[in-house]
Amino acid sequence: MGDRKLQVVGKRIGLGAIWRNQRGMALLITIMTVALLVAVTIEFHKTTWGKFLAANNFRVGGQLKTIAYSGVNIAIAVLEKDGVENQFDSFLDSWANLANQQFAELFPTGTLRLEVVDLSGRLPINSLVVEKVDGKQIGDEATARELRTLLFRMLLSGAFAVDNETEARSIVDAIVDWLDEDNNESEYGAENGYYQSLDKPYSCKNGPLQSIEELLLVKGITPALLFGSSETKGLADYLTVYRKDGKINLNTAPSLIIKNLDPLMNDQLVEKIDKYRRDKNNKEHLKDPNWYRSIGGWPGDIVLNQTILTTKSTFFMIIATGVFDTLSRRLVANVERLDTNEVNLLGQRME
Repeated sequence: MGDRKLQVVGKRIGLGAIWRNQRGMALLITIMTVALLVAVTIEFHKTTWGKFLAANNFRVGGQLKTIAYSGVNIAIAVLEKDGVENQFDSFLDSWANLANQQFAELFPTGTLRLEVVDLSGRLPINSLVVEKVDGKQIGDEATARELRTLLFRMLLSGAFAVDNETEARSIVDAIVDWLDEDNNESEYGAENGYYQSLDKPYSCKNGPLQSIEELLLVKGITPALLFGSSETKGLADYLTVYRKDGKINLNTAPSLIIKNLDPLMNDQLVEKIDKYRRDKNNKEHLKDPNWYRSIGGWPGDIVLNQTILTTKSTFFMIIATGVFDTLSRRLVANVERLDTNEVNLLGQRME
């Protein structure tokens, strides 16, 4: 009898253990299922949220592009109006003040940052040589010679990645050889023979530059020289491929260019020039390229060469940026203001 009771008790204990094991297994399966569902839900949420952000960014990006295009149109309208009202250009004009304007009220989503840069205040690199197009001569030798001298002085100013006079001369001559139509090599320059001897040969263009970046193909022009570094300026900020008469607008030229217009110029005189041309009281005097001689205490022995100076601008760069939160779209457009004061779009790129 005792053995039978023990057997019954043993069976009950065995069944209890099995039941507890089944309950534990069920709990484990339940936990694993919930964990799997949570993981799937989180992943689904991440995927859905990523798609939402991508779609939202695409939508906002489209709006910002529209804002940027609107900015270019605004700048063009201002340039056209300014051309009618003024016969000369300076930092006192309405187009030069667009960078200080607020356009938030024009757009329900996003804002506009707008800047107009006067390219006619830069050195027209293609004017370093006299070019003939359809039998018509563009520029003259006196202007080309003076611009080459100006570029040489700039390269030796210490602002760029140029070590010595020989290197500066080599760069100027190489640019001239790249631009001129013949295959006659300058003293320090390079023509087709040099470029064909490179590991990856190419031909000397013997024609005008279409973009400033093309200068990287010219002997002696390095990225550090053209675009600058943490220690030096970039030559690209002082050059333009656009030209009409080879002249530089004294009213808008960068200080570095002004300083190298004459070997006797110094920082104090450049500062006086810049201060004078930004004073509203002097605006009417800025019509004449000789206005600098009206500056009090101007040295009589410094006479800037009028061959390459003007006060009228033709080419401009418009930088229009649509901004919303951390997103932005920038549109850079180059334009030409014609004698009729109409503005012609030369090219644009979205960044």
